[in-house]
Amino acid sequence: MAGAAVSNEGLAAWLRRFPLWRAGPRDAQPLVIGNRRIYVLPTRFGLFIGFALAVLNLGSLNYNNNAALLLGFLVISLCNNALIGGHLALLGLQLRSQKPQPVFAGQMLSLTLLISPRGNQTRHYVVSHGASNTGLMLGAEPHGATLSIPTQRRGRLLIDRIRIATLHPLGLARAWCTLNLQEQVMVYPTPQGQDLNAFYSTADSGSGRQSRQQTEQPHHLREYRSGDSRKQIAWKASARAGNLQVREYEHGNTDELLLDWHRLGHLDYEARISQLCLWVLQAEQRQRRFALDIPGTRIETGAGAEHQRRCLEALALLPHD
Repeated sequence: MAGAAVSNEGLAAWLRRFPLWRAGPRDAQPLVIGNRRIYVLPTRFGLFIGFALAVLNLGSLNYNNNAALLLGFLVISLCNNALIGGHLALLGLQLRSQKPQPVFAGQMLSLTLLISPRGNQTRHYVVSHGASNTGLMLGAEPHGATLSIPTQRRGRLLIDRIRIATLHPLGLARAWCTLNLQEQVMVYPTPQGQDLNAFYSTADSGSGRQSRQQTEQPHHLREYRSGDSRKQIAWKASARAGNLQVREYEHGNTDELLLDWHRLGHLDYEARISQLCLWVLQAEQRQRRFALDIPGTRIETGAGAEHQRRCLEALALLPHD
């Protein structure tokens, strides 16, 4: 399965070299499907029916069989109506995509497309991107279709376009429309390696790398700032003041860590990235303040979801070996 996905991605990348195969500029959303956005081509079943009708009509002409000719042209008119029906099934649909959330390499990325119908008739549609697809029955109410897109490599993943198609009403032709997304989604490295507590160094201060201990008595109180540890919040003082107050100590905090690329010389390139990714997640889960030092980038000590996101993005965007 993984090999097939990589093969499909390689084929898609090769086809995008040709102008006619590239996705156009990002569509404004919501996109209302118009006549110029709909394409209709026969399916294999439709081609078989067309071949059978051609043989029927040729035989009817050869044997001068008017009844068979009438039947043949009647079926041809039904097939023509089926083509028009497929076109009308897409016409007027309203499409809106939801911004996907970052994932870790190897996980499935979830992309949701919200579809609002024009009429009340229930029809079957297929939403796809590359080898990923999902079906849905759309009636009078808006419906969401979620695509699960595999990820193999860290970095930015480009989702250029997604397709919505239908075989309505007889399966003789496939009508489809593409939504140009041009969406770049961050794929973080795969977190794996040793536990944080087994191997880390203390965060570096401006004057040098030192072990610092927190005194038992606070130096003073100050207002809470984003990234402060919950352990430092003075709850009683906060209740009296009406806002969150944090204990400020004379010395640093032993919870501060330096996640250092150069301390992992025994690991290969990608293994270092995966190890640091794991430590970033564990440090945030354990409410530890940390700094990150990687080639070309130094992220100073901090905490919180935004700090974690910056560190994970920096690791994801490191050049590939």
